[in-house]
Amino acid sequence: MLSVCGSSSMGRRDFLRVGGLGIGGLTLTDLLKVKAIATEQGIPVKDKAVVFLFMHGGPPQTETFDPKMDAPDGVRSAIGEVKTNIPGVTFGSTLKGLAGLADKLSIVRSFTTGNGNHDI
Repeated sequence: MLSVCGSSSMGRRDFLRVGGLGIGGLTLTDLLKVKAIATEQGIPVKDKAVVFLFMHGGPPQTETFDPKMDAPDGVRSAIGEVKTNIPGVTFGSTLKGLAGLADKLSIVRSFTTGNGNHDI
């Protein structure tokens, strides 16, 4: 059991469920506002889902979604790159199937944490 403010009646899953609902509720108004603005401007909104990959302990970005093949040795991908169906965008060579779907997804390459310990 997780102890929250001295109360031990809340389980870990309950805590995560309530926390997730709270965060979802905070962002829902912004999402609806953006959708309304897009509709007013005649921009079709086709998005149906978001998949957030938090790859804690996973492969480095240079071997997945940002191979940096123009970078020096030691920085760029060691396994190479594969072209996607978007001109100028490449993925790591192990993501050949996903590269064919690149026009259907978004990749964020600008996320920073402010510290280097990788424990977000």
